Amino acid sequence: MLLSLLVSAWLFCAPDTSKTLDEVEVHVLEQNRTRLSSPDAFSLLSSKDIHAIQSNSFSSSLNAQSGVRLEERSPGSYRMAVRGSSLRAPFGVRNIKIYWNQIPFTDAGNNSYLTILEPDMMEQIILTKGPTGGLYGAGTGGSILFNGPQGPNKIEHQEIGNSLGGYKQIWDIQQSGHRVYASFWQQPGARDWSAMKKQVLSHEYHTNFGINGTIQVTSYYADIAYQTPGGLTLAQFKANPFQARQAAGAFLGAAEQQATFHLKSLGTGLSIANTWNGNWGYNLVNSIQVNKIENPSIRNYEIRHEPNVSSRGVIHYKQNKSALDFGYEFQIGQFDSQTFGNRKGIKDTLQFTQNTNIQSGNIFAQWDYQINSKWNSTISLSANGYWTQYIGNEQNLTPRFALVRKLGNHQRIIAKIAAGYSPPSIAELRPSTGTINTNLKSEKGWNKEITWRGHYELFDWDLSAFQFDLDETIVIRRAADGSDYFVNAGKTTLQGIELTYSILLGKTLRLNNAETIQNFRFIDYISGTKNYSGNRLTGTSPFQHASLLQWQIHPHLSWNGQFLFTDMMFLNDANTERLPSSRVWNSKISYQQKHWALWLTAENILNEMYVSGPDLNAVGNRFYNASPGRYFQAGLRITLN
Repeated sequence: MLLSLLVSAWLFCAPDTSKTLDEVEVHVLEQNRTRLSSPDAFSLLSSKDIHAIQSNSFSSSLNAQSGVRLEERSPGSYRMAVRGSSLRAPFGVRNIKIYWNQIPFTDAGNNSYLTILEPDMMEQIILTKGPTGGLYGAGTGGSILFNGPQGPNKIEHQEIGNSLGGYKQIWDIQQSGHRVYASFWQQPGARDWSAMKKQVLSHEYHTNFGINGTIQVTSYYADIAYQTPGGLTLAQFKANPFQARQAAGAFLGAAEQQATFHLKSLGTGLSIANTWNGNWGYNLVNSIQVNKIENPSIRNYEIRHEPNVSSRGVIHYKQNKSALDFGYEFQIGQFDSQTFGNRKGIKDTLQFTQNTNIQSGNIFAQWDYQINSKWNSTISLSANGYWTQYIGNEQNLTPRFALVRKLGNHQRIIAKIAAGYSPPSIAELRPSTGTINTNLKSEKGWNKEITWRGHYELFDWDLSAFQFDLDETIVIRRAADGSDYFVNAGKTTLQGIELTYSILLGKTLRLNNAETIQNFRFIDYISGTKNYSGNRLTGTSPFQHASLLQWQIHPHLSWNGQFLFTDMMFLNDANTERLPSSRVWNSKISYQQKHWALWLTAENILNEMYVSGPDLNAVGNRFYNASPGRYFQAGLRITLN
């Protein structure tokens, strides 16, 4: 039906007579590109898209993108997958490279603390899908580029509250190239023992030099603590879905053990860019990030100290029909960890100390060439290196090749093949079992993809079909005591179709839809006497749908309605336990004047009982983390400029 709709729209919109909308050009994959002309699949979210429903979380905006799943198991606890499974992340964001104002936000250990960032800090999000030939370092999932605003001078204050008892206050001051952002957020949570307290302070500075040069400094400090209620069995979930994990066997419950994740993070980075001679340009970024984690859990009490240094530089050359980019990215991190016993939230006897250093880096080159008026090509190659004392030194080459065929002024066909490479993260090499895994191998594979895009005044679409054949897929397993460890699952094949389309239903009414079909399977996965070959990849849904209806009722009044459908997913590698499908309806109405705005959001309007972020392969079948039922949020924004 969707394909028929696309074909009908294509026939309806004559390529050379329709009036096109202005396509937004963004800097992604080291070139200024539009979504129509890009050789790679990416989603572009403006500030309006980011805030369409939720003001405190990225969940509703990112889950509205095809091929993306952002799970929030409890306030502040995120897990994310792009074209794949979150098998590698019992918590946190792994195998996805994150940049903030072009500065690497992902550390050398392949971890990203997404909970630090907030929607109101960002003006734009660019999300690439699948491997990109190493232009954003090693990884197979994709990358997210967060960009802050560079707008006019203003002082903005927000007060936000919700029916769950949450309260948030924001100050955003922009003056003479400086931006200071400060927020305080306290959230009780829907479940027992799931409260969060978060404070963020950031400073961004942007200035120009010479004719085309720019300097940008981004610094932040974050202090975040959120309680971790733990997973429930199905019987416990049905009896009381909002209870925290109870005591079982030798282990006390989450509340008794004061299970909490406490993160203090400090970072600063400098970005310099310049162009000269009409042909040459460069970007140079240097940054430092220090993370300190204190994590009493049901099993133990861990303290980590993780300082990281990053450097990235790119030289650009453009002349006539060619554009060349040469660059490097290097990261070095020290990851020190001490694990103690946990005596009801108090550190007990030291169990073990594990300290290590990780170095990762790559050099890359990219060539964009316009073959003729109808054909463009992109070729890139990256040489990647990864070193840690646990597995020694690894090197890998990741090429990428794409052809773009122009069909009139409004359509493109793209064919692409790209290699992906993702080494194990520090949390996978040094899991919570306390046993260092020196046998864990890097994921490697090839992604083949074909895309058809169109962009018209009334209708635009992006349809992609891909197959990613991955070797040595890393998956999570659980020890008898509930601790996690990771193994290579042999081969997996990820086949998918992603469709995003937008229809202008009237001058003030637009419908955005995103469809995702996934056939992700283990191909060669034998664990002991068990053969999981042919099973669906754990934690992946065969179908996802997202709809967002945006209606500008009046110049000052707007309404957004959202529907999110997630099909069932298997919760263990054996595919014997499954999570039912979910249907979530959200709505937001806003009234805005020049210097103030009010809004009211209703989330999970039909009070669906569902699980956004299950614990995969959980011991004792404790898979279930209930998401909030129906709740409301109201906000007031005052702006002086």
